[in-house]
Amino acid sequence: MQQQTGTLAVWKADRGYGFIKRHDGPDVFVHIRDFGRIPRQPREGDIIHFQPLPDKQGRFRAADVRIEGLNASASPAGKSARFSPSKHRRKPAHQSRRLPIKWGLAAAIIAGLLSTAYQSLPNTVPATATENVQSTGNDSVIQRAYRQQQSDLQVRGSGIVSNILPDDRQGSQHQRFILRLPSNITVLVAHNIDLAPRINGLQVGDTVAFNGEYEWNKKGGVIHWTHHDPSGRHTDGWLEHRGQRYR
Repeated sequence: MQQQTGTLAVWKADRGYGFIKRHDGPDVFVHIRDFGRIPRQPREGDIIHFQPLPDKQGRFRAADVRIEGLNASASPAGKSARFSPSKHRRKPAHQSRRLPIKWGLAAAIIAGLLSTAYQSLPNTVPATATENVQSTGNDSVIQRAYRQQQSDLQVRGSGIVSNILPDDRQGSQHQRFILRLPSNITVLVAHNIDLAPRINGLQVGDTVAFNGEYEWNKKGGVIHWTHHDPSGRHTDGWLEHRGQRYR
């Protein structure tokens, strides 16, 4: 497919994703990672140049994404200027490179094959004693990240379910609920149920452990990437509930 142009019609800054409106054809999902390193957050109304790549369900995700008139910068999108780069976890170099289109297509095909192979495995596995979460230390990491407005941190921890929200069904489907951590900070857990199994029977008051990526927002933050990455480019995450691990 050739490079296409569209308009960023929806952008959820607290979740790090949005949808590109094309002149012809369905809307295209785009994640903050697809932009590489840019000096500001994407904004609704931005003109976007991108390569649409289909997934196995026939939906499209943007690759090789560029905002018209915006040059790449050493500062990642969405980071506050008052924090120096040394305070943030550096992205691996391969996440910020833009692959040529032919390599992007090859990566999409490989990702699809890996996803198919993974789905043939059991969806949940019993948690083992050697994989217990050290929640106290990691809770302090999240506390510090919240105070310093840091994002893109791989974290582990556990908390108590304080609220269960409706699924987010725009683009990739996410099971959503609020966890209250030992520090009393609340975080939104956004669990991708297109890539990982849903936690059935989840109730307010249940304990849920997590391994995922923390994204700051003023309400406490978001934990996502609580699933495997079919492309193998991101650290695999999981959720744990009543002795079962969902990844």
